Amino acid sequence: MIIVTLLGMDTYQAIDETRKLHSALVKAYGCKDDELEFFAPEGFIIHDGVEQTSFRLNITVDAPKSYSIKEKEIKDLLFFSLKDAAVHFRVVFRYFDPANEYVKLDDTYPTYMTDSNTVKSEKDHTDEVNKEADKNFEEEAEEPYMGDIIGEFDKYIKDHPDATDKEVYDTLMGIRTEVTEKHHQEEAKNKK
Repeated sequence: MIIVTLLGMDTYQAIDETRKLHSALVKAYGCKDDELEFFAPEGFIIHDGVEQTSFRLNITVDAPKSYSIKEKEIKDLLFFSLKDAAVHFRVVFRYFDPANEYVKLDDTYPTYMTDSNTVKSEKDHTDEVNKEADKNFEEEAEEPYMGDIIGEFDKYIKDHPDATDKEVYDTLMGIRTEVTEKHHQEEAKNKK
């Protein structure tokens, strides 16, 4: 198994880039299609506290020792194929003895998910769910109060400079309650 890890690439961009790169690497390595995988974890490359993602790309290739003779060709292919994905690149090759690799596959499932064996939701069902969500949002959403609650509160503070913290708090809560009730009444009247 050959695993190419892409560190410092947006994961959605990685999906698109690897779709184009997969067959070229399979051909260059001369391996079977199902012997190549990509790994693109979510994360950042950071230097001195500044994110470098999509500026620097670190690529690691884990492969059986027998593929080491392809190293220069694969490095050149990666640099060329991903030239628009980042500005700076680093590639590290790590080789292992295939005798130390163990793979367990469940033969009741395909080896990989593909466009042809992956279940997709029906568009009509998705549209129906979205319409229901929009309807629920409209029912639950409330227009924000755009009046001047602060003006009433400022007037109280000006008229009562010696008010205690509790008096100020109680007054603010009273103004808030009155304003909220008026707002709900106006909103209900406007919906009719």
